[in-house]
Amino acid sequence: MARSVWCLLPLIVNVPVLVTLFARTSSAGLPGVLRYLRGPASPANPERSGVYQSWMRQGMRVFVFDAASLRPVARELFGEKSWWNTYEAWASAPATFPNQTADDPESPGAFFHSALRPALEAHAPRIQFVGSPEDADLVFWNIWDVALCVASGHRPQAWELQKGRLTTSCEAHFEMLTWLQSTPRWHRNHGRDHVLFADNPYSWESYRHFKKWRTPLPPTMPRVRDVMRITRNATLIGIEDRRTRGHRGGSSFVAVPYFANATKYQAPARQDRGHLVGLAASSELHLHSSCEICSELPHSPSEVRARIFNDLNAGCAQGECEVYDLSKVIGEEQRNNISFYASAGVNLDEVVHKVVFCPIPRGDSGCTKRFFGAILAGCIPVVLSDALVLPFASVVDYRGAMLRIPEAQLMSPDFSLIAFLRSQTPQQIATMQGNLEHIAQSITYRARRGVSSSPTPDAMDVLIASLVHLAHHPGASLGVTAAELYRGEIAVEATPVF
Repeated sequence: MARSVWCLLPLIVNVPVLVTLFARTSSAGLPGVLRYLRGPASPANPERSGVYQSWMRQGMRVFVFDAASLRPVARELFGEKSWWNTYEAWASAPATFPNQTADDPESPGAFFHSALRPALEAHAPRIQFVGSPEDADLVFWNIWDVALCVASGHRPQAWELQKGRLTTSCEAHFEMLTWLQSTPRWHRNHGRDHVLFADNPYSWESYRHFKKWRTPLPPTMPRVRDVMRITRNATLIGIEDRRTRGHRGGSSFVAVPYFANATKYQAPARQDRGHLVGLAASSELHLHSSCEICSELPHSPSEVRARIFNDLNAGCAQGECEVYDLSKVIGEEQRNNISFYASAGVNLDEVVHKVVFCPIPRGDSGCTKRFFGAILAGCIPVVLSDALVLPFASVVDYRGAMLRIPEAQLMSPDFSLIAFLRSQTPQQIATMQGNLEHIAQSITYRARRGVSSSPTPDAMDVLIASLVHLAHHPGASLGVTAAELYRGEIAVEATPVF
């Protein structure tokens, strides 16, 4: 009978930091062991910063609709209702909004609302404010959707407040957007040069269809075609466009990172990390898909996650992986209740801080906050979602800072995720960790106080540059998925050890 041998493989990532990985082999089966190898990770691409600078040099003129400038419109639409004063107060002092989510929402909508004007002002004189929408290259609709809706009497669900976004907007906001569509400036280009924040346009468009099967529709809910006059014409900013390509109309979409609080997540990539792989995720997801484009993929997210959990549970040596199946640990009812996790013995922050690799599978949609949290925490993302959108991919060099495995390859019975991750050399790991620290700034939201002294742009800087580029190149693609970035590349090639 073959005797199992435990081989201790020390990977010196950054002296004196030592990451120890365990690989299990068999003395009789060594000639047949396969390892999954890949070339060295690419260094950070200096041409990316050149793209950012070239976009910003083009400059643009902007007009911003905000709470103050829309006061006359609000009075015209809603009379002297006091709730608009409440919204104005929250808009001018966001910290006074009573439904904050522990400073770490999923959506950057609240941050975007408060940071937009300072971010534009920081790039003067290339960015010029004008006094009329008629003179602007882009017209910004800077309305904080959640706060406006709550002020007007809308009652969001607890999970919506926790994530910092609404599934769809409310009656008051849609009334104001109807007014916007009546303006001559909107009609000039059918709204294509109007910019508004919408986390997920697909949920705005599909909400009426989804809701009617569960509860009676309120008479104030806008018709789908009225919603589409906005979402299929305007320039939208959000975390993900889940619509299929044929259902986007003439709209443009600028994908931005999920909000991840840098104070909470950020850690040196090359700090001591006691485990090779870490994953805390649910294996069982909602049957209803909130991602139209994901429906085109051959495997459901639950199938993908089951494959990952089976691989890690069967292949990880003792102490090598830190894995939590949240469906079993906390149950479906508490899935969106982050405060419950600690009582169940799950510390999501520690997982990304203590491991070298963080698998990033699909969830209810193609994208996930865990990708951005991993980057800030210095955990190398292993992207296992073909539909994951990579914000600012023209400027941010993701390829040198992450691993990507196509879903079809992951689902192959001949593929081993844990074996692939074990095969990464110390040099490959060190290079990717260095690149993580290089790109982290570009996906981080930071409060702006004057012109930034950092040579590396942050998320709002790159967003402004992307909008400048879009103003001069309408129709430019600014929401590339992992599958599109890597095209037909496979992640690994199997070769014998000996």
